[in-house]
Amino acid sequence: MKYVKKLMLVFLAFNVLVLPVVAGLLEEVDALTPEQAIELEKKLEQKRFAATPENSRITGFVQLVNPTQFNNAFPGIGHIGNLYGGAFDLRQPINDFVLIGGSFGGGGNYAMNESSSKVYEDLWLLYGSAQLVMDFRLVRMENFILSLTPGAGVMIGGYNYTKTDDNAQTYYSTNRWGSGICTSLSLDAAWKVYEDWGAGIGVSTFSGKIGGMRKIMSEVDTTAPELDLTGTTIRVSGSKYF
Repeated sequence: MKYVKKLMLVFLAFNVLVLPVVAGLLEEVDALTPEQAIELEKKLEQKRFAATPENSRITGFVQLVNPTQFNNAFPGIGHIGNLYGGAFDLRQPINDFVLIGGSFGGGGNYAMNESSSKVYEDLWLLYGSAQLVMDFRLVRMENFILSLTPGAGVMIGGYNYTKTDDNAQTYYSTNRWGSGICTSLSLDAAWKVYEDWGAGIGVSTFSGKIGGMRKIMSEVDTTAPELDLTGTTIRVSGSKYF
């Protein structure tokens, strides 16, 4: 009974204190002219961007890879030679030219092929990584930054393979996942676009293999191919960096 009374008091307080405020705010918004509404929307967008952490960056990339052992294990699919992905980076300045932080990202690709008449093979390849990075600003100007960033961390990934035979009306599916160590070295150029915001391009080398492949929590499958994701990455970024 005490809990019911407490709930009733909370409900009453909400109606008395909160709802009139919300109702009043909605009335004020309804009273805005179209021009005032557009200006309000702009201010809300500015507030949203202002909440973005300083020295952060969002990156999209294409990763050129050649996982030979993996590709050879699925000859009916064809060669997977690139991955698409992104990363979110956070930095903490040590001084004007050196920053330390983390990079969290991942990539993947999907391939499908009709390997023979009415026989379809599908393959998903995905991975994620977390790295500790050091950001060295080789060139630091008011409107331009050139940085070199080595990193090292861990990665986890796997694949899912399916084969559908419409002739025999059969369906086969299997997946494996594993983990590994990864390193990277990137060179990025960023130009100031607006206030502290910048846009940039870059290139990096990525080295990492995912092994010890297993299905869910089973023992390691020694017959499963490892994922060698070593390769070159081409990057496009947006940052709150200056």
